[in-house]
Amino acid sequence: MVWARTKLTIFDNLYDTGEKDILFNYSGPHPEKFYNKIRSMMHDVFNVPKGRIQEMNYTWETQENADKFNIRWRIVKEMDIYTYLRYDIIINGNTKEGHGSVSVRLKPRIITEYPQDTLIQQSILYEMARRFWHNAFYAKQRQIWMEDGRNLAAEFENTLKEYGEELRHHGRIKVH
Repeated sequence: MVWARTKLTIFDNLYDTGEKDILFNYSGPHPEKFYNKIRSMMHDVFNVPKGRIQEMNYTWETQENADKFNIRWRIVKEMDIYTYLRYDIIINGNTKEGHGSVSVRLKPRIITEYPQDTLIQQSILYEMARRFWHNAFYAKQRQIWMEDGRNLAAEFENTLKEYGEELRHHGRIKVH
């Protein structure tokens, strides 16, 4: 990430389709277990240090044998000094007496930031050179990173589906 007061930001969704987010819904036994599973998956799937995972929102309400929860994380995976992959993960759910539902939304993005602080960086000649370099060389690398980002998002989605199936079939077994 570029640490600058002023920067040019190129913000792209990893998927070109109309749907920009991946949505996963689960209804069945123990949906509250998705919280711990997703926390461990963030390290396993995205391979980022704990300092690159930020829990932005955490709400967990318990009332009369019922839980309602809403959690949001942001994962930043740096690719180089200009570009990083950003994944926002939002889970909403409720459970009552061991059964309920959970919704998991994954927002995969790729962001490139160019500093624009100095007078040279704000000049038209610098912008023409930066644009030429970006279009001629850097755009190809960004496409490779976009594909890597899609693969990580797909791995996250598949692992989540497998865990949902495991919970659905083995959720009746009491786990300590």
